[in-house]
Parts: sequence; structure tokens; C-alpha cells
Amino acid sequence: MHAKVMTFSAAIILLAIVALIPTIQLPSAEEVSTFIGPRLWPLCLLVALLGLGSFLLLSTWRSNRHDAAGEGKEKLSETVDNKSILPALSLTSTRQWWLMLGTVAYTLLMQGIGFLPATVVFTLFCTLLLGARSWIAIFATVVVAALLIQGVFSYLLGIPLP
Repeated sequence: MHAKVMTFSAAIILLAIVALIPTIQLPSAEEVSTFIGPRLWPLCLLVALLGLGSFLLLSTWRSNRHDAAGEGKEKLSETVDNKSILPALSLTSTRQWWLMLGTVAYTLLMQGIGFLPATVVFTLFCTLLLGARSWIAIFATVVVAALLIQGVFSYLLGIPLP
């Protein structure tokens, strides 16, 4: 389990580093006519992604070292069963990869159908993926997300959406 989490956190850190290069090339607030430049939001997200990914990698590494000290007891209990427990590839065990794939699809879909429709599709996908089953809650989440994004970017910040 530790290897999967460490691989995931390393992939997040790598994704943030790769995305940092084009983000730095975006214009700042001084170069555009909006209150906040297009660089600020992605840069804040990437810094948070780098920080949280690094924290996850470090805490998993430390937990792995701590668990290695008590590994003898676990090995003894596993050998009693004589069964190899293989984790099933279920939605729960692969949810983080589906979220990353959904984010990439959201970015591509945004260019094709526009920001607001892509946001509605992405929010619906994420809400279902994260386990919401009540259609009232799903509908409320999608509507609130679309209104908040439209309101914050278009009206509050004056940033036109694609």
C-alpha cells in the first residue's frame, strides 16, 4: 500500500513541476486589464499541489520506515493464514487515478465545449466518483459549483471565461 501512495504522490509532484513551466509564462496582473492576472490562480494551485504532494510523500515514507520496525509481527500473522491477499482493482482503490484522468479530460473538454459546460460535466463526474448517490445532492453540488465559478471569475474578479 505504501508503494502505491508513494507512486501517486511522486506523480502529483511531477505533474505540478511540469505544469509550473507553462504557468509561469502566463501574463501577470500588470500585463492584462483584470484585477488578478491569469497566472495567480494556477500558480497558487501548483504551489499547493507541490506542498501537499511533498507532505504526502514524506509522511508515507516516514510511516513506511515506522512500519518496517514492526514488520516481524505482521509477517507472523500473515504466514498463519497461508493466503496471499491481492487487492482488487475496485473503484475505491483507483479513485485517485480516475480523478487525475477526469482533470485532464476536463482541461481538454474545456477547449472543445467551453468552460461552463465542461465544469458542469466535471463536477457531475467528481460528485459521482466521490460517492454521492442522492440526485438532489448531486444536482445541488453541480448548480452551486457552476454558479460559484461563474460568479467568482466573471463577476467578482472580472476574468472572462473561455
